[in-house]
Order: sequence, then structure tokens, then C-alpha cells
Amino acid sequence: MLIASTLLALSLSLSASASLAHSHLTSPRRSHEALTRRGGRPHKRCSIKPTTPVLTSEPAPTSAPIPTSTSTPGSEGGASGGSVTLSRGIPSEGIRGVNLGAWFVFEMYMAYDEWQSMGGHTDGCDAEFELTGRLGQDAADAAFKTHWDTWITQDDVALMKKYNLNSVRIPIGFWIIESTVNADETYPRGGLEFLKRGCKWLREAGISVLLDLHAAPGASSPHQTFAGRCVDTPGFWGNQDNIDRHVKAGTELMRLVHTDPDSFGSVYGMEVLNEPPNDAGASPGYQDFLQQFVNAVRGVEDDLNIPQDERLTMVFMDISWQYGDGKANPATIESGGNAYDKHTYFNWGPPGGPQGSAGHSLDEHVSFVCNGDAGQIAADAQQNNTPLFKGEWWLLPSNKADNSGPVFDLWDKDSVRRFGDAQKRGFSPDGGMGGAGYYFWSWKMTNSDGDGLNHMRSYKDAVAGGWMHEDAAQYFNPNGGC
Repeated sequence: MLIASTLLALSLSLSASASLAHSHLTSPRRSHEALTRRGGRPHKRCSIKPTTPVLTSEPAPTSAPIPTSTSTPGSEGGASGGSVTLSRGIPSEGIRGVNLGAWFVFEMYMAYDEWQSMGGHTDGCDAEFELTGRLGQDAADAAFKTHWDTWITQDDVALMKKYNLNSVRIPIGFWIIESTVNADETYPRGGLEFLKRGCKWLREAGISVLLDLHAAPGASSPHQTFAGRCVDTPGFWGNQDNIDRHVKAGTELMRLVHTDPDSFGSVYGMEVLNEPPNDAGASPGYQDFLQQFVNAVRGVEDDLNIPQDERLTMVFMDISWQYGDGKANPATIESGGNAYDKHTYFNWGPPGGPQGSAGHSLDEHVSFVCNGDAGQIAADAQQNNTPLFKGEWWLLPSNKADNSGPVFDLWDKDSVRRFGDAQKRGFSPDGGMGGAGYYFWSWKMTNSDGDGLNHMRSYKDAVAGGWMHEDAAQYFNPNGGC
């Protein structure tokens, strides 16, 4: 079992390699595998993306950005009161949220012990498709039922409320709608009832929900547990049957949201697809897929006569997510009522933005995030990708320029607090950069691999240890250190 220093050294070498190969590229949520996985196995996400968008002339969006709700805005230092309304839309004080990762799309690095106890492998890519196939359907259904029942509980929801979180992003796989699963596919069954139960708890707590379609039929990315199955070549892109099944999952979820308000009354949005390949050339037909998806789910709302102000927000990865010829601009999707999602992770290497890199020091990291990821919020807005929130981030920093270690001691509470405060502030409305808020990745991790870094990536552990403020609307540092 690798100790933290050894894992960090592994991350440094990976960072250096990426930097040499792509001096102007970065990749979010990438090096946690290098930092946390044993035996030096490949990290969970290994693709890369450009840090500076090409500001081309793009058509204006065909529908206005979504309105914010009328919930009580926070004060300059962060309000401790003011609950989110349950109207459809982003709260005016901004999103203060967490991801409920590994609940309905199990990513094994987040809970090695539980994954192994269920029969999972940890010596390579292993996802729900593979585990279900090995266990057999009935045994897998029983194992996942226990997981769904215990991973997120009503006590967790009460704690989120106590911490003044006002929203959650819930990653789900298409297979939660079981009618979309082909006979030759192996995914656990029964998750929908637990999703309903959890969303009802969240509604009762006044916490809004973004349903995030994290995993698509055939897998949208290679060698990724977040894709739901491990493949060398994604089977989603260019396969109309798989695209149609993903769209069907979206339409059925949309129907459920609007016809079961007792369960889904605080769901404000649906994210069409999490993290398609960064290289636009690896996702042929992405723009057409987005339009097909939106047409279909809006058609459900039309059939149900849903008023405009009660329709769900459609959420897309922002335009800066991809690079290369033919990359999609989701702002051009018709009938959107859109919001946009950006993911930023530092520990794979300093991310970049239109105004430059996050650098190799804590001061540079803080300056980068306080300025809306070095102007990325403003650059996205120029291409109509607004409102923009940061849908995934955590507390792990980049490494020093000489690769001698992270830019700050990972157990230095003042530094961790400063970095966390700044990341919150930079994308929150009170930061003044135009951001709509954030979702921390993730609410809960158990890891059990002995690296001691859960306080950097598990929100509930970070708050319990005093690394993050117990009131999500408050900062340890004045103005979030910005």
C-alpha cells in the first residue's frame, strides 16, 4: 500500500509528462487515481483539454438563459440563513452544492473497501457493467440494493441541510431506466426506487437537485468507471441505437420528474451527458445528439403542458470542455433554457484559462480561481455559455514547479482553507466574476487505501475536520481570500 508521499511522487511524474506533451492543455479530475490508487495503475481520467477557448463568432442562443429563483441572497461574507426555493432554476444566491458521487454510478476509487466486498476488482478498470456480469443479475441486484440503501441516507441529507448546502448533483447511469437496457447488457436493477426516495428527502429538506446523466449506452469514454462499463473504444458515438436509448432515458426521467412531484419536486435541471471526450474528433455527432436529446425531453414537457417557468433547466458541459475542429457549442441548442458546467481539478497539473495558468504556488492558485478560472467565466459568456457553474472540484492542488511536492502541505489547515475558500468564492455570485456557484466532488468518499487524503475530496470529512467551513455560505477568510 503506497503512502501519501509515494503517491504524490507518482502524480508529479504524470504531471511532468503531461506538461511536456501539452504545454497549453489541462485535464480536470485527473490525478486522483495517481494520488490514490495503489500500485501505480492508470488514473481514472486521462484525457486532456485546452485551457483557452478559441473565441470564434458563434450564433446567439435561441433561448434566453434560465432565470434565477427568488430565494434569499447571501451577504458579502456569506449568509447563514436563506433557504433555496423549490422553483425550477438556479437560486439567486448561487449554487452551494455537492455531488452525490458513487451512489448510482459506482466509481471504485471512491470506496475500494465496499467495491471489493461486493465482488469488485481494483486491479484495473472495473465498473457496474463488469461487476453485474460476474455476479449474475440477482446477486448483483442484491449487492447494489444494499449499497443504494446505505451510501446516502436521510442522516446525510440532514447533515447537508445543517451545512447550508442548497443543491446536489446526482450522477446516474442510463440503466436506471431499465427499459433502455439491452438483453446482452449487465447493469444492476432497482436503483430508481432509491433515487425517488433520496430525491424526496432532498425536497423535504429544501435542497434542489440536478440529475446528471453520467453514463451512456455503449460508454461515451474509454477506460472510465464513470462511463458505467470499461471499453477500449466507446460504443456511444456514431451508434444511433445507443443514442436513442440515452435519449429515451432522458425522456422517461423528464416524465417522472413532472408526474411525481412528491419525489422529484426539487429537481431543477437535467445534465445531458457528463464529460464527453475532450477531443471533439472523438465524439462525432455530439452537437446533433444534444439537439435530439433536448427536442425529445422538451417534447415530453409539451405533451404534459408544463408552463415555461416550471420546465427543467438543460445543463451541458461548457464550450471550453472540448478542443479541436467541430467542437460543439451547446449555446446554439434550440429550446434550451440552458446552464453550463465546468470541471476544474488542479492535481493533474496547473489548469489554465484565457488569462493564463494557475501556476505552481498557492498565491497563483488563489488568483486563478478568484478571477473566475483566469477569465473562463467571462470567455464562456462571450460564447453565450452562461450561467456557468463549476460542477466538479476538490481541494488537491498542483505540484511545485520543481516537482518536489504539492504547492502547499496537504495537512496545513490554513493553506487548505484558503484554497477552498477561494474556489468557492471565484464561482459564486458574491465573487463578482459572473459565476452561478459550484458542486464539490464529492459528498462522501471512504477510499480505505491509507493515503489519508479524504479531507481533500470528501466534503463531509472536510467539514468534520475543519478544512471546509461548516456553513457553506461562509468563508474562513474575508471575502473568501480573494
